[in-house]
Amino acid sequence: MKAASLALLVARDLRRARGALAAAGFGIIAGTAALFFFLSLGLGVRSVLLGSVFPLDKIELEPAAKADPGLLALVLGSSPMPGIPGDVVDQVRAWPELVRVYPKLKFAFPSTARGGAEVFGQDIGTSEMLGDGVDPALVEADVKPPWRFEDTWESGGPSCRSDDACASPKYCERASTETEGKCVDPVPVLVSRYLVEIFNKGVAPAHGLPPVGESLISRANGVTFNLRLGESLLGRAKLGAPRTVRARVVGVSSRAIDLGMTLPLPTIRRWNKEYAGEQAANSFSSLLVEVKSPGDAGQVIARASKTGLVPHDTRARDVSVLIDGILALLTLVATVILLVSASNIAYTFRALLHERRATIGLYRAVGATRLDIEAWVLSLAAVVGAVCGSIGLAIGWMAAFVADHVASARLPDFPFKPESFFAYPWWLVCGAVVFGALFAIVGAIGPARAAAKVDPREALLQGG
Repeated sequence: MKAASLALLVARDLRRARGALAAAGFGIIAGTAALFFFLSLGLGVRSVLLGSVFPLDKIELEPAAKADPGLLALVLGSSPMPGIPGDVVDQVRAWPELVRVYPKLKFAFPSTARGGAEVFGQDIGTSEMLGDGVDPALVEADVKPPWRFEDTWESGGPSCRSDDACASPKYCERASTETEGKCVDPVPVLVSRYLVEIFNKGVAPAHGLPPVGESLISRANGVTFNLRLGESLLGRAKLGAPRTVRARVVGVSSRAIDLGMTLPLPTIRRWNKEYAGEQAANSFSSLLVEVKSPGDAGQVIARASKTGLVPHDTRARDVSVLIDGILALLTLVATVILLVSASNIAYTFRALLHERRATIGLYRAVGATRLDIEAWVLSLAAVVGAVCGSIGLAIGWMAAFVADHVASARLPDFPFKPESFFAYPWWLVCGAVVFGALFAIVGAIGPARAAAKVDPREALLQGG
């Protein structure tokens, strides 16, 4: 049968039986709308949680928990800081599942921080500041000009003994064990998006402070503050004498420590050596590894356990499993709706074809083959399914739009609240229509085969 003739037959049947076909396609509309709504919601939430909050393609590995002495032990000097030797780092870099490996080094000494008056209108601070150091190459994309994320000691100016000898905003970087130092720029600091979100949505409203962000940091010429090294509310470091340095927030990065601040790795090496000794400066506290694909994460974790390393945070993996489970359940519900609609399609087509039995016999008598009859019926089902799938897609899209609007108006601000809870990839939009047509065809296969087997003589006699 020619394509033009087939299209003509399908168009005629759509006009004649539009009421029955519309009723039969109601389930397709409901199932497609539910499938699109659930999947777009799941994909949207997944992109936020596993993209901004818990990146699945990056894993931070650290020594097993039993080797961690805890913050109090570090302050009191009762136990050495656990570390990852350089040879283990080289071994990890050779793993085929990894793209990059970035060593990290935590503060091995107590510290406090206070400042930010140029942004907040008053100095704010903390009695205990946590931090770590990372390879500048890891975060270079998160630092925008004119700032640079590097150890300011390497580009330091003239020698000095105190801050009075340096032109502001430079200060005298002088180790407590040395008599002379260098005039250097404030130490560059990165803060995490997680910390910014917590501050903006929790701390700032409670204290009447303005929210902060990358644009505000840039306009304010960087947020500067004083960092007190070697002492905090919990006590003093076991080596060195407490001193104050200047620091400047130069960016917001998803690779920065969640609660605390991130500095260049060479800077932390110097400070750890000054306040905690050689071992704290020469071994790493953790490794941030970037896997080739999220599916390789399990293999990387298994390899790490054999070298005495464990994931610092398994929330990404747990959240991924939870989201996949919920998506599977919701998809199953939508699939059941589509299967029920397929059975409704089968019933409707069986009734329609029974009424057209004489017509089918006439078609067969004038030369139509069984394949022609099946193509006619299945094409009609495909068109009905595609049209109903498109309607379901539109309804699902409108439902998602309404849900987004209600969530934006009714839900309070919370960390990482997205502009939209839904994601609409092209394959999902096309797949909604394709699934509608597919399930309609599945429902029409049985009636189509039965119609193709009709004996022309019997059908014409019964019709006459």
